[in-house]
Amino acid sequence: MKEIDFIQAYYGAISLAYTASTWWLTVSTALVVATYFAAKHIPGWLFATTIALYALTAISAIYELIGYSNMAENYGVHLAALQAPAQSAISQGGGFINATINYAVLVLGSVSAAAFAYVTWRGARKAAASEHEVSSASPNLAKSA
Repeated sequence: MKEIDFIQAYYGAISLAYTASTWWLTVSTALVVATYFAAKHIPGWLFATTIALYALTAISAIYELIGYSNMAENYGVHLAALQAPAQSAISQGGGFINATINYAVLVLGSVSAAAFAYVTWRGARKAAASEHEVSSASPNLAKSA
């Protein structure tokens, strides 16, 4: 491969890694927002299915991020081996730290989004159940008075 091919492949792999991250962010936002606004209307089986699908999506996004990050690192190593003037475009050791931080953000963010969705869903379901109990008990109190 020529120098320009390595440069294009390097930046292409980085773009794909960020595409996977953006995909994860979109799905996480959808989970949190949907649960926040519609939690009391979501039955348990649907919530469990949603969390399972979210977990698979998060694992897939993390897997893709790891693959594309490794691909970009490999292209960067090959580009650096060419002793090209574009060598300054390659991070000097910061790539590992950046990739590790990205993995941590996706893993911790996934756990946090799922936990927030569960807590919100559980709280809304309890509130809806207690509201239903109060409304069903009210007619009985009115008849006895």
